[in-house]
Amino acid sequence: MRSTQILIFTNTMDAHADVVIKKLAGWGHEPVRLNSDHLPDTTVISTALRGRDWTGGFRLAAGRVADLERVRSVWLRRPHPYGVSAELGPMERAFANAELEQTMGGLLASLDCYWMSRPGDVRAASWKPEQLRRAAAMGFEVPRTLITTDPEAARAFHAECGGRSIFKSMAGPAALASAEPALETEPPLWLEMPTTLLGEAELAALEAVRLAPCLFQEYVDKDRELRVTVIGDEVFAAEILSQERPETAVDLRHYDVDVPYRPHRLADEVASRCLKFVHSYGLTFGALDLILTPDGRHVFLENNPVGQFIHVEERVPELRMTDALASRLIDAGGPS
Repeated sequence: MRSTQILIFTNTMDAHADVVIKKLAGWGHEPVRLNSDHLPDTTVISTALRGRDWTGGFRLAAGRVADLERVRSVWLRRPHPYGVSAELGPMERAFANAELEQTMGGLLASLDCYWMSRPGDVRAASWKPEQLRRAAAMGFEVPRTLITTDPEAARAFHAECGGRSIFKSMAGPAALASAEPALETEPPLWLEMPTTLLGEAELAALEAVRLAPCLFQEYVDKDRELRVTVIGDEVFAAEILSQERPETAVDLRHYDVDVPYRPHRLADEVASRCLKFVHSYGLTFGALDLILTPDGRHVFLENNPVGQFIHVEERVPELRMTDALASRLIDAGGPS
């Protein structure tokens, strides 16, 4: 019987895949990394349907092969845009990307194996407005929220929130990562705008809301931020003391400063709600951001179905999320 493979579909810059692959290999398993930005340039696709299943797969650099018939589990990490030749014109590039999307989406969806997580489930779980509605329906407290292209509505909402509201992007960095053709210059600052507390300058610029839908929320006072990571049936929680520094109080992600992280003991009811929320999409992984308010309330902000976790584990080593994720890919995939 041929050995099985654990397929990781990601991109060349993904450090999370590096760490998990090292762990899997160290445990004696065969992880195979498939980088989307190597397709179709340095990774050759060759598959055939004979009977009911696709055979063949992907011939990688250094002679390695990702064999569709041997895959026991798939970790859908962060595949970036494909590595289509820059020598092609815009129409040819669009065609090549569409064909690659059909090929990869169709072939991988055909695999009858364990997924972390299936592409359709990841996509369904990525819509921020739907996340907020679902979270509220499942018992989370959710900030008052407005999505609008009407500057007057934005001003009225800001007043309704007592003059304390924030703007945040719904697409985030994904909007830049999916740009086709790739951006040849640095993106304008507003495309990478962090979560921002509205002040006089932002209120004066609200006419720009007409150009694209914008999401505004009431500002919720924080005691701590919580990062809750769901892996399979396990829940890992860390608290982030972002309020200790004024520049990270609204959004710590956009500042090159270190803030303390600590393990956090979630109440059983909150942990169960986080687990049910992630599983309600069919996901086997999720990274939720919550606020713990000064009076002890848990407020839902968002869930990232392919979120980062290594930076949390580096600061809180007792949260052994790499081990949990690697074990899930091994055990849930069946016997070797």
